Amino acid sequence: MDKNESLMQEVYKNVKMGSDSIIDLIDKVEDAGLRSEMTRELSRYQQFAKEAGERLGERGLKPEEISTASKIGAKMGMAFNTMLDTTTSHLAEMMINGATMGIIDLEKKLNDGEYSPEAKSLSENVLQFEKDTVERLGAFL
Repeated sequence: MDKNESLMQEVYKNVKMGSDSIIDLIDKVEDAGLRSEMTRELSRYQQFAKEAGERLGERGLKPEEISTASKIGAKMGMAFNTMLDTTTSHLAEMMINGATMGIIDLEKKLNDGEYSPEAKSLSENVLQFEKDTVERLGAFL
């Protein structure tokens, strides 16, 4: 797998983790504004996943799914984090932390070398979306 394919796989996993996290948390959200924001984010994450999947498909590859262990770990972490606190502020903080982890992972990958304009553009779009997400979610803290 070349660097561009590796970057697209990273983007795919990043946005799938974001969308899975929203799906796991959204039922705990009582604040209409936060629920609306999360719904909007979910839609955008799903669009990014589709685009990354299509880019990989053009190269004859399938998107690599998040490992079962990672999925279970994330679900358990969210369940534990929301066991005693489902306030809007706490849920927004959890979302901010998740998006920040995604930002860090993509920044590291992008700083790892030169990429095709297509791969770099999608990655930068996801990166900017996650930075904007952190900014918007700050209003719910």
